[in-house]
Amino acid sequence: MATYKTVALVLRRIPLGEKDKIVTLFSRDLGKLRAVAKGSRKPTSKLSGASEPLLLLRASLAEGSSLDVLSEAEVREAFPKLKSDYGRFLRATYACELLEKVMEERDPHPESFDLLLSTLYILQHAVQADTALHAFELQLLAQIGYEPQLSACIRCDNPFDTDYPPVGYSPSRGGALCIPCTEFLHGEAMPCNATTILLLERLTQLTDAKALAGLELPDEALTEINRILRAHLRYRIEREIKSLGMLDALRLEQQTIARNP
Repeated sequence: MATYKTVALVLRRIPLGEKDKIVTLFSRDLGKLRAVAKGSRKPTSKLSGASEPLLLLRASLAEGSSLDVLSEAEVREAFPKLKSDYGRFLRATYACELLEKVMEERDPHPESFDLLLSTLYILQHAVQADTALHAFELQLLAQIGYEPQLSACIRCDNPFDTDYPPVGYSPSRGGALCIPCTEFLHGEAMPCNATTILLLERLTQLTDAKALAGLELPDEALTEINRILRAHLRYRIEREIKSLGMLDALRLEQQTIARNP
């Protein structure tokens, strides 16, 4: 049985029988892969703590007929600040699930591995976790070819400027709209602020970790960015993202508390 080693992030795990787990890993050099962690549901197992989500591992695996087998795992990073903060934990979980849904098995995407790893570090320290998360969404979409068109109207392709601003967004077409096209597509266009489109562009391009961790956007802009990205993703990802429902419920709860202190 051939064996190999790789550095990988644990995206999720599901129980298998009474003793084992199936873990979904994302490796920089191998892409997404699934493996059985035998005996890892036993508290005494060496793999018990190393087969949970939000871990960076140095993993040893053996090739199997259907699933590979995780035989050894050394935890390189456990991201403790994510696990001690429920809001940050949910956002990190969503980032992992989103990446898992858009990646094919055994299809290496080293730039996406680097993006997710960087995002997990940033989320531990970000002054505004949603800003870092939305940057991750936009940059991941750009890497896989699903990025929204923001610099020119998605319908007429005329570039935006101060005299010709975006005022709408078409989730089905995947981009911002000018005034005439927003009026023409009134049934499918979402109204939006031109400043929001500029912020979306900025988040797509902002890769400096320190700057991103320190960036804080107005609540109104964050709400509109979230609304646009939810609609954009709905048209491009056909699989349900379960953690998104919990995250949206948490956001709603936090907004309610902020309005009624």
